[in-house]
Amino acid sequence: MQADPLLSVVMATYNRCDTLKVSLRKLAEQTVPAEQFDVLVVDDGSPDRTREVVESMIPSVPYPLRYLRHANRGPGYTQNRGIREARGRLVLLMADDIWATPDLVARHLAVHGDHPEESAAVLGKVVQSPELPGTVMHRHWDPFKYYLFDGRNEVEPIHFLACNISCKRKFLVENGLFLERRAAAHEDIELGYRLGRKGLRIFYTEEALAHHYHEETLDGACRRAYERGRNFDLLAENIPASLIYPAYRLLVPQAGAKALLKLFPREFPRATLFNRWTVPWVWLPLLKRAETNKLAAKFARLSTYRGVVGHYFRKGFFENRRYPQDMKGVPGEGPSTPGP
Repeated sequence: MQADPLLSVVMATYNRCDTLKVSLRKLAEQTVPAEQFDVLVVDDGSPDRTREVVESMIPSVPYPLRYLRHANRGPGYTQNRGIREARGRLVLLMADDIWATPDLVARHLAVHGDHPEESAAVLGKVVQSPELPGTVMHRHWDPFKYYLFDGRNEVEPIHFLACNISCKRKFLVENGLFLERRAAAHEDIELGYRLGRKGLRIFYTEEALAHHYHEETLDGACRRAYERGRNFDLLAENIPASLIYPAYRLLVPQAGAKALLKLFPREFPRATLFNRWTVPWVWLPLLKRAETNKLAAKFARLSTYRGVVGHYFRKGFFENRRYPQDMKGVPGEGPSTPGP
């Protein structure tokens, strides 16, 4: 009988079979022996060829690969099912669009070896993939903020970023799993806060590096930011206001006087520059034109993309689900996509 692996990679997925296929291939290139880890793909009811892709790879990858599927229930349920079904003492949560570098699993195992306590977790670094198409937006856009962790060996529990983080499975199961809401927003941050109250410590290592491969459009980024704003109640109802509102740089009374004084000099000018008139009439057209116009491209910077996307986050936050079915005024078309 085959022994249980040291680590189980749990990869929740929805409707990304082509990207997922590469993600699984990257895990086949790890420097650690294949018997030290296995991979569990948990499919949240994908309408594409996910089942066919994963099952076709089971005989060819060097590590044990399993596939589970259920009707669409959302990311929380999908992650939880993977954690419960995992066989390793350690669980590595990875998104389906995260491409591991060869030493990623080895670095997670090494840091856990240095921190064997049950409450220790390891956060690896994620950067944009150099293989993304060479659009102006891809050259500047970074949906993550891992640069905030530069030079740090440990980060706060609310930075429980479930795209490249490993934990002791027993600690997760005994102290709390993801809330099982259908909305794909904030569930990892909320879990990190709850686990932090149980003693979670997150150790950060840049050497556990992964590349994020997600072909992005400005409309798509704005739409997801709007949905995150509308789903902010998940955080507001479960994390103290004095912690969560300043963390998201929201200029609201709940943040507290001290936080407002600190945030105001930077956030008020940003909110003024990127507002309900300038964003749709100036910034959005300008940044879209940047893909084909060199003069417009001079205005394409990470700060301008963040300004536009941040406007839609604030828009969603202040609407606060008053109009659950109304997405008018938000770039993009169609309902929000279920799943992770």
